[in-house]
Amino acid sequence: MRTNTLILITAALALAACGQKTSSTTVTTNSATGAVTTTGDAPPSATALGLQPGKWETKIEVTDLKMSGMPAGMTVPKPAPMTTTTCMTPEQASKGPGDLLKQVKADCTINSSTYAGGKIAMEMNCKLPTGTMTTKTTGTYSATSMSSDAEVSMTGKTSMTQKVHTEAHRVGECS
Repeated sequence: MRTNTLILITAALALAACGQKTSSTTVTTNSATGAVTTTGDAPPSATALGLQPGKWETKIEVTDLKMSGMPAGMTVPKPAPMTTTTCMTPEQASKGPGDLLKQVKADCTINSSTYAGGKIAMEMNCKLPTGTMTTKTTGTYSATSMSSDAEVSMTGKTSMTQKVHTEAHRVGECS
């Protein structure tokens, strides 16, 4: 389902960008080659920002969803909130966002981002097989938690906009 893919891409990139600290850095990933290019200052790692390695639980919820071309009076049902648990090892935390961006398998560019003083601000564009996606994310983070709101616009055969709320927190050590 296109919406679930979009949610996962948005969440993965928001978490990947947690290594970003300055708006002068641009990070681009190429889905065909897996190459990640960084322009500007090298982004710091999750460890450098104080994010603690361990088991993290992430809840992603679409709070608003609109699609163009729908028949009059018909609405698009929002997907159910999704919760995932992942392990961030010390090795993964010590790396910048490039490794996580490779896993997204989309051609994406983080145009501007600031992760400093517990505040999140990021703008990103992705080229998808079916069109393009633009995301603007704001939120907060600490060593053991993150909360963000993203506004996502997609173009292509069917245009779509959505708002996505993400809550992530460290739940303990990895098994």
